[in-house]
Amino acid sequence: MYPYHLQQNPYPSSPTPTEKDAKILGGRRHKEAKAAVLECIKELNRKVEGRSAENGDFRVITVVQDVGSGKTHLALHIKSLKGRYNAECSYVDLSTISPKTIPGIYDAILKGFDNEFFVQLRTKFLNYLRENAEQGDNAAKKALDYTFVNKLTGMTIKEKTEDIITGKQSISVENLTKFLIHKFEYHESILIRNVISNSFDEIKNLETLIGMLSSISRLTHRFLGKILVFEIDELDGNKDSTEFIKGVINAHLPASILLLISTPSGYLEIQNTNPSVFDRLEKANYKIDLAGSNSKDELSEIITEYIKHCDKDGKFGTDEQQELEEKIQVLYDEFTEFRNVRSVINILYQAMEKAMQSNSKKIDENVIDEAITQSYPGLRVRGSIMNIPISDFLTIRRNDIDNEKEIKKAVKSLTIFAQEMGTIQKLEKQNLLLDAVYQDNFGSKVGLAIIANELGIPDLDQISDISKSAIVDKLIILTNKKIRTPYNATVVNIDKAKMVDLIYFNNKYGGKKISEEDNERIEFLAKTLSII
Repeated sequence: MYPYHLQQNPYPSSPTPTEKDAKILGGRRHKEAKAAVLECIKELNRKVEGRSAENGDFRVITVVQDVGSGKTHLALHIKSLKGRYNAECSYVDLSTISPKTIPGIYDAILKGFDNEFFVQLRTKFLNYLRENAEQGDNAAKKALDYTFVNKLTGMTIKEKTEDIITGKQSISVENLTKFLIHKFEYHESILIRNVISNSFDEIKNLETLIGMLSSISRLTHRFLGKILVFEIDELDGNKDSTEFIKGVINAHLPASILLLISTPSGYLEIQNTNPSVFDRLEKANYKIDLAGSNSKDELSEIITEYIKHCDKDGKFGTDEQQELEEKIQVLYDEFTEFRNVRSVINILYQAMEKAMQSNSKKIDENVIDEAITQSYPGLRVRGSIMNIPISDFLTIRRNDIDNEKEIKKAVKSLTIFAQEMGTIQKLEKQNLLLDAVYQDNFGSKVGLAIIANELGIPDLDQISDISKSAIVDKLIILTNKKIRTPYNATVVNIDKAKMVDLIYFNNKYGGKKISEEDNERIEFLAKTLSII
């Protein structure tokens, strides 16, 4: 069983989302973006309801943000909702089409629809033929290959049509073409023939491609009562891609929405290589920028949404959620690698698997450490001198980093260790404001004072008096605050990395786990703090 009593790993394993994975959508920015797209779909549906679609019934939506921000996830999520919002979607990843020829783009658009979409269209088209045939249209009867023999044997036109729908019998393609040419415009008749025969003609130029897309849109609205959403991902400044987009926008496909997905760099490429297309994108009906979708709060909401979706027994409570979010916050703060949706989902998938294998009831620091070691073997804590394991780092960073008492204890232990190593000689303190007094290798009497988060700044004046007195020869102030430098004192800033190093050292020192290979790192840590 997985952590939190889950029956399955809630996170997708694929580095790129699938439509199945995308059914779960978390994060305020993504939900706002979803609402904008759905509003566009609803608005267009209201406009074309009860009438024939016209070329003005066309909308453009742009979605722009960096790699890993969840753009593709959003597009596939919208595609998964098609049944509830009276729309059909075709998702196309332009990066998978090489070269980006007209035939390649058209083929990708057709494959971007679900198979059931064309099944529905085919059924509607054949029933349209049936209705015409039942009304005495001989051309429709010939298209269905409904013969005198069929009539003699008692087969009805409806039965003949049902046999064609189920694949038991076939149509007469030649007669179907003759029937369609008198009922539909040129590209529409080709599309209907292609759909009914399950064989699509190759498209060789942009004009024909636009004609076929217009036909798909118009016929989908007429026969299924739905609008189309063309989702085009990985749009950049590629000449063939931009010319295709320009043609689609200029054509104003009826009852259609063109949803274009790009990165900021790809959007800039379009501006530089094809200003006319860029101008059209700037005039989009909806412009969605997913800025902020990679913030800590957004990532936390996204990762918990996956677990909640699979939490059938309600075992993932407020405490568990807060604890997991705290771990994610540390990862986000300290590792740039985990500042986008894709990377965080990936590491949590791995962590879930590790936790399941070790029968862990939750995602703790150790399983995250194992997952990171496996997926990011070269990853190190930035600025760490002590070469801290990431699991220890996560624990310290989350619990102890702002604890003044822990920092003071760690510094005290470091001075004791330095004495044990023979680099300093500890002396008796003569002032309570000093945390340590010792003699260095040069014979100087050094006073050490720590000003951390919980220590009041007014004490600085008294510490400054010490630096002017003869109590010590040198005064060292370790602080994580911005303070003025007192007379004859050395102020050393303790950043987060040094604080974690100090606490990690103290934990090892207190547990008598200092190894020989640690000595050099500890000595260097003491030097960076000006203790030795």
